[in-house]
Amino acid sequence: MSGNIYSIELLHQGKYDSWEFSSDSERDQFYERVKKHFAGKELNEESATDDAQIVQLSATSLEMDKAGVEQKIPYVWYEGDLFEEMLGFINGHYAEKENGK
Repeated sequence: MSGNIYSIELLHQGKYDSWEFSSDSERDQFYERVKKHFAGKELNEESATDDAQIVQLSATSLEMDKAGVEQKIPYVWYEGDLFEEMLGFINGHYAEKENGK
C-alpha cells in the first residue's frame, strides 16, 4: 500500500474542516498564505489556556509506504473568534485554486 495525503485542517470547538492538496509543496504554499494573512494574530501555547477559545490551523502530511506510515503535523493556534474569518478566507482561496484562478 502506498499513497500520501496532504491537507490543511481547521479545528475549533469540535468543528473540523479539511482541504486536500495533490502535493506537499502545493499544500505548504497555501498553508503559508493563510499564516501570512493572519500574521500577528497567533497565540503562544502559554497564553492559550482555554481550548474552547482556540482555532488550530494545521498542515497534515500522511505519507504511507511499505515501511509504514509517517505523519507530520505543524500547527498554529489563533484566537477562537477568528474561526469564521479563517474559514471564509480558506474556502474562498481554495475555491480559486480549484477553479484554476
